[in-house]
Amino acid sequence: MITTLIVIDVVLGLAVMAAILLQTGYSAGISGAFGGGSQQAYGGKKRGVDELLERVALVLAILFAVVTLILARLWR
Repeated sequence: MITTLIVIDVVLGLAVMAAILLQTGYSAGISGAFGGGSQQAYGGKKRGVDELLERVALVLAILFAVVTLILARLWR
């Protein structure tokens, strides 16, 4: 049982990292620090895949936290 939970925890951790890394950034590199990416920061909306990836990352992070807490409780 613990081995299965460890495997699930590792897979969820990798999935969270992938979902976060696949999202586009809010600025275009260093130019965003000097006002280059201000359109999205001041009222621009996320669309499509970014919005989906944000929700997927949130759900995966919650599942990862729950499985990690269960593992911590069962570990002896």
